[in-house]
Amino acid sequence: MSVPNLRRVALVALFVLLLVSLLGRTVFMIWEPPFDGSIDYDEIRQLGTAYWPMNSYLGGPAYAVSWVAAAVFIVRLGRGRAGVLNLVGAFLVGLGGVVFALVITAEVLPFAYAADPAVLPEPQGRALFDVLNDNLDWVLPGIVGSQLTIVVGMLLGLVGALIARTMPRPLIIAALGYAVVFVALPLAEFGRAVAIVDYLLQVCLVAAIGWYGLRATVDGAAREA
Repeated sequence: MSVPNLRRVALVALFVLLLVSLLGRTVFMIWEPPFDGSIDYDEIRQLGTAYWPMNSYLGGPAYAVSWVAAAVFIVRLGRGRAGVLNLVGAFLVGLGGVVFALVITAEVLPFAYAADPAVLPEPQGRALFDVLNDNLDWVLPGIVGSQLTIVVGMLLGLVGALIARTMPRPLIIAALGYAVVFVALPLAEFGRAVAIVDYLLQVCLVAAIGWYGLRATVDGAAREA
């Protein structure tokens, strides 16, 4: 098998992995109790022993894999001088995605510990929840900072794709508008339904980047042939 064909097969496999990780992220987001500024003892207690495994084996890995895979496809969307924008954007998306996955996974570990009655009796567990919620500012900078890093990287990648014409212009403009709304408005405060719709839009955008990054690779290989 030639090198271009091997590259194409590898990217197809990566695109499938991207879709699987996005599905995992979506399942995890719907399953996890909504975050309203604090984590509730009763909600986590109801999840039983699933809370930590779902975060460490589904949520965290799915976020990390999806953003790293998206970063690869952002690189593939770049051509010519626009390739520099895409390369920088991909680096920011990959870095921000890995940091975000690590921070959100680390965040839940002490809460999972405090909610386990086999580890702490309920009164002590509730007291530890209060202490942990009062000190969430330890992890919030990492969460917010990594999200902003991802947004900046996505913006650079989309601008690069606009210049290179590797994605449909209306889709890029809509995606840029969505990114601005995501940063400017606290969408999570508009209710669970709005948060889910917002999340699904994000998932669709990442999947679209993967698809057009894959197409750009296939079209480039066809031109070389």
